Amino acid sequence: MNDVKIIVFDLDGTLYDDVVHFRYYADLLKDYVAEDKQEQFEADYNAVLKGQHSLKIGRAYDAKRDLILSHLNGVVQKAYNWNGEEIPTEDVTTFYPEAIPFDLTSIISIGDLWWVPVTIARHYGVTSEEAYACFMQTREHMMTEEFQLNPHEQFREVLQSLHKKYTLVLLTNSPQSDSDVIIEKLGFTSYFQEKFFEAQKPIKTKVRFSNIAEKFDVSYEEILSIGDNYINEIFPAVELGCKTIYIDAHGAGAGDSHTTTVSNLTELSKVLREKLL
Repeated sequence: MNDVKIIVFDLDGTLYDDVVHFRYYADLLKDYVAEDKQEQFEADYNAVLKGQHSLKIGRAYDAKRDLILSHLNGVVQKAYNWNGEEIPTEDVTTFYPEAIPFDLTSIISIGDLWWVPVTIARHYGVTSEEAYACFMQTREHMMTEEFQLNPHEQFREVLQSLHKKYTLVLLTNSPQSDSDVIIEKLGFTSYFQEKFFEAQKPIKTKVRFSNIAEKFDVSYEEILSIGDNYINEIFPAVELGCKTIYIDAHGAGAGDSHTTTVSNLTELSKVLREKLL
């Protein structure tokens, strides 16, 4: 990584690894589920967290067909119904003859924990508009004094050193209002030279990286993308020729030879210190 000049960070799951807000989000979504289905919503949510459900980090959800998809960079390999039964190969070929487009509403990439409760809610009839309202309410909660974040000390020290040597960029799907508050709570406000909010990853990931390359007059090979969502932050960057570090906190196993893979912020801190400082 000797030629890296720009480091692009995702926010949630990348700059911090707290997870308590996902429970808050799930509870909001559950309130939109029909009362007679709420117990099953809870059972499914807990099953996913324990790795006992066909819905897993790294897979996708087809909301129109109510199918869970195992895929390789968008190319569907297998498909399962909600009960975990695999559907026939000929149906998979018919339904998904080409790489699936991740549009966040009809085809949802389960790239991180944000997408687990919302996918379960969609299965039980919650609309994408209702789900987004719950997401925004969760982000508003994260802005309050009640919500506390605990910065990872090793990562904080590394980030402090990196910003003196490289241009650091924040690229997040979250709104600016709550993202700025979260960054302030972490103590990272002064570290980022540029911030992009509501980035619409993965749909516009490549566009955002093109904008970054043009703004800072660098090649893609001089950009390092770091994130915990493979489809959002890693795969599009690899296709462009960027360097990448994937935080695979849930053992999705989506990384490849073009990507450095770590499992947590402790490992990320070690890799960044060894390769860039």
